[in-house]
Amino acid sequence: MFIVEVIPLTLLPPNVPQILSYFCDSRLAKGAIVEVTLNKRKVKAAVISSSSLEKEKLALKKVDFQIKKISKVLFEKPQISDYQLKLAIWIAKYYHAPLGYTLKTILPPFAFKKKYPITPQTPLIHNFSLTTRNVVNPQLWVYKTKGLITHLESLIKKTVDDSKQVLITVSEKASIKYFFENLSKKFDVSVISSDLPNEKLYDAWRKAGTGEAKVIIGTRQSLNMHFKDLGLIIVDDPSHEFYKSDMVPRYNAVKLADKVAELNGARLVLTSVLPSVEDYHKIKNGSYEFKNLENRPKFETEIVDMSQEIKNSNWSPISKKLGEKLLEYLKNNKKILVLSPRRGYAGILICGNCGSAVKCPQCEVAMRTHRSVEMILACHHCGISKSMPENCPTCGSHSLKTVGPAGTQKIYEEIRRRLIAADIKSPVLALDTDIVKNETEEEEIISEILAPHQARPSSVNKTDWRSAEKLGAGSKPGPSVLVATQMVFSHRFYLNFDLIGIANADALINMPDFRSEENLFYHIEKLVGFEPKKLLIQTYNPESIIIGKAARNDYVEFYDNELKLREALNYPPFYRLVKLTFRHNDKTKASYAARITTEKLKMAVARSRLGEEIKVIEATPAYIEKERNLYAYNIFLKVRENYQNINELLKYAGPGWIIDVEPRTLL
Repeated sequence: MFIVEVIPLTLLPPNVPQILSYFCDSRLAKGAIVEVTLNKRKVKAAVISSSSLEKEKLALKKVDFQIKKISKVLFEKPQISDYQLKLAIWIAKYYHAPLGYTLKTILPPFAFKKKYPITPQTPLIHNFSLTTRNVVNPQLWVYKTKGLITHLESLIKKTVDDSKQVLITVSEKASIKYFFENLSKKFDVSVISSDLPNEKLYDAWRKAGTGEAKVIIGTRQSLNMHFKDLGLIIVDDPSHEFYKSDMVPRYNAVKLADKVAELNGARLVLTSVLPSVEDYHKIKNGSYEFKNLENRPKFETEIVDMSQEIKNSNWSPISKKLGEKLLEYLKNNKKILVLSPRRGYAGILICGNCGSAVKCPQCEVAMRTHRSVEMILACHHCGISKSMPENCPTCGSHSLKTVGPAGTQKIYEEIRRRLIAADIKSPVLALDTDIVKNETEEEEIISEILAPHQARPSSVNKTDWRSAEKLGAGSKPGPSVLVATQMVFSHRFYLNFDLIGIANADALINMPDFRSEENLFYHIEKLVGFEPKKLLIQTYNPESIIIGKAARNDYVEFYDNELKLREALNYPPFYRLVKLTFRHNDKTKASYAARITTEKLKMAVARSRLGEEIKVIEATPAYIEKERNLYAYNIFLKVRENYQNINELLKYAGPGWIIDVEPRTLL
């Protein structure tokens, strides 16, 4: 008889034991997969140790619960390696996530299917500490144009020539194609993407584990793979929001890439259009090496005062200057991008009598106006929509009107109207999540921008990357206008625009989040990657120092001042943020739970004399207090960067609390 310790591959609360004991008639290997009974459910579990009953007799006498027998042995041979276990343990510990569910998350979707046999590889594991590195410091490479690949090819070739593998991690699937097209002709390349069928995904994992694939390109799940001998990790666009998972275990793929590089003794290179404030701090203190690959392309920048437009009776979202340039550039066979920070038609619907806005019945937010077959109201949080009301739900008045910044749909309509009036037949296209419902529709729009006079091509085969060709290649370009949200950045490696207009730059920074001004710099530098000849920035605050600095890419002075402010206010990179969220359909109960947990955390900090290490911010309603009929309250912890024992404190957050370590936003 043997006592077997297992990790159930299911979601358990973080503050309950994640490793459970069962007994079995035979000894099981570490990494074997069994079926166990857990709260009357049958769940899969990974074996981490087996010991004879004789050795455990003394310990068993102290146990106050009955040890159950394993229900079934599913795989006697190991299916999970030490490497995967260590990676899961690190993620679970750093992000205070359930260990079993974390392990399940990093396993491939074909795991435990007999059609896809797994022979866990054991790569050379290097130092496994949380705070020290035994490889060269990460490098941050800043690029401005589409020539990134030329800078990376020599580094990739040197790594491959040294018989080591290269992993290129990208933020979204659209970027995979750029790297694949440029590297597959010179190297053996495997692709990892969530839309691959199990057959192709299994083949890619196998090639990475055996070393057959020299270059692996993929989204964040590629970091969970086995490698034969990984020598280089390249993470493109590390500031992209998609690197931060919004589901358990809520890890940041850039942070994980650093750990994977450390475990494998690999070099880490981050490639970005601009350093983040945190990365800039690491460059200044020597934690990151910095390499500026190329200078910013030269182009003309002009800031347009939209408040003056209103004084001149122009209520359109398109200023006089942008309207003139639109016609001028189209007549000269040029391409134009108008960036809309907002989707939908206009802003919100308010009552001219009582001033109240029409709100979503499920969320404490005003609904946005959209144009479908007819005008409708839509909630951008829960997704419900309804017809425009004839009168105010609050006072019954019929004096309803839309206010707020125009969205993609209204800007699109206005541009089309102007082109028709000027007898210009260039196509006007729109790109946002309301208009584009699937990848095929998105590809068709991008194809038309690349070759607007050519018939729309059929969709690119999403799983056969070797047959993918550049959309619109070899066709005759023509003038066109694209009205798009930030969604257009997914195609920055392929698109060019001669004129770029930002419809409302204020909307990019008017968010109550400490990173909003930094994000303005980031968005403008991404626009620079489209290599415009002219950039027009519309704003109601033309004297804004931030907008002026972002337009000039004068980030050093802003970052230096920002770091001083963040240090004084205990924000990253000096303190880590931990966001605790509690939701309940009863507002009183949600508020009560938040107050009680806040007091528990404060008392725990005081008892442990951690006041200098951890700051507990009072519980407050979330920015969107009610969403999908649930009231939300947040507690924020500010934890000094070098303090590592936060998990002990987080145990005081009881069931129902969502814990997000290093959240992407405070909202």
